[in-house]
Amino acid sequence: MKTTMTETALQSDTSWRPDLRAPIVMALAGLLILQILLAFGLSAGRGQALAPSAADTPLFGFTPEQAQGLRIESGDGTETVSLVRRNDAWVIADLADLPVQGAKVDRFLDDLVALQRPLPVATSEEARKRFRVADDGFERRLVVEGAQGPIASLLVGDSPGFRRVFARTPEDPGVYDMRLAASDISARRDDWIETGLLRLEGEQIVRVAADDWTLTKGEDGLWALADTGKSPDQEAVAALILRLANLGYRGVFGIEDDPAYNQAAPELVLDIGLADGGNRSYRISKAKDSEDYVLKDSSRPWYFKLSALDLGELLDTDAAGLMAAEEAAAAETPAETLAPSETPDATAKPVEPSVPADEMASPEDTPSPVPGGR
Repeated sequence: MKTTMTETALQSDTSWRPDLRAPIVMALAGLLILQILLAFGLSAGRGQALAPSAADTPLFGFTPEQAQGLRIESGDGTETVSLVRRNDAWVIADLADLPVQGAKVDRFLDDLVALQRPLPVATSEEARKRFRVADDGFERRLVVEGAQGPIASLLVGDSPGFRRVFARTPEDPGVYDMRLAASDISARRDDWIETGLLRLEGEQIVRVAADDWTLTKGEDGLWALADTGKSPDQEAVAALILRLANLGYRGVFGIEDDPAYNQAAPELVLDIGLADGGNRSYRISKAKDSEDYVLKDSSRPWYFKLSALDLGELLDTDAAGLMAAEEAAAAETPAETLAPSETPDATAKPVEPSVPADEMASPEDTPSPVPGGR
């Protein structure tokens, strides 16, 4: 196949091709390389600063097992609770190692460890104050203690919704919307304490004594009211035992007696005997100027806080209320009215017979005597 003259001319002429060594081409290529190098340099320089703020990274770097203590304080400083791990159990150390709800603490630690760092909703100082997470203005401050000191801190502010709080770590200016319940970060120690310390097995209670009555349980399982010769109402006693076995409380006042507890003038003193030979001694009083009741168990250092609802029928229990229904009814039945005697009473006034008004004669109907009558 023959090549045309035009094609031959083009193949031999290279002047149409761009000269890669031209100054403008070299300048553009250099500028492109410079942009690429700058981009890589900026990425490398900013990578470390952006890493902590990247989304979907853990907020904290500890495990639940590393936590040996929790301290939560309110923003106004009026309430503080310090929880300490003691042999795999959680207690309030400054309250004579009062046991707390270990399962609740474990769940809370799991929630903390699972927190991810989202994108911040704000970063300014004004926003930190508005959301109540500023260093000097917060709702609650949480500190997690490890074996050697603090391992995590969190400033908690307002709640924007269900199981959500605004929060930030002290070293981070960003404000985050965290998946936590505000109620789970309570600084009130009564929200953490174990509330079952007074509970008993009902079958273990074999004796209950107050100032004016004593109940004892026989081998047949029936209860007797001692020193009365009377049988108690078994249903009333069963309700009383159930209340004692499941006695709850709302909180703990402290471990030191206070005149305001009014323990010198108790409403009720109970001695509870147990089948294993143990016993409980409760002293229950009404706190002064309060609706709360105070219960002191002689074997424990704490003064428990109860309500009238917690105590229920215990406050009104007496010997009469414990008697069997039929015996109580018999004791209240008045003496029968004596039948009237058939022998007339000599001192009684005679009863005048009543005469119908239509049978009584008027003066006009009585005939006058006839003078010289026959």
